[in-house]
Amino acid sequence: MLDEVLYMQVRLFRMFREHTGLSSVASNEVFNKGGVWDFIASCYDYLHLGSDGAALDDVLARLEYLGVTW
Repeated sequence: MLDEVLYMQVRLFRMFREHTGLSSVASNEVFNKGGVWDFIASCYDYLHLGSDGAALDDVLARLEYLGVTW
């Protein structure tokens, strides 16, 4: 299952970069600041049930809730 979580993290990271236009370094800083890496890992069982687009919406909502800006 670790591989599946890692694959989802990579997919969502790529989608986040495309959505925001940020560089890899800047996107990683946002993910670290918002705890997104751990969020994806801990919520994988829920997140993988929907589409990647829906999971990205959850990530963006989390970042907004925490006040993390980019």
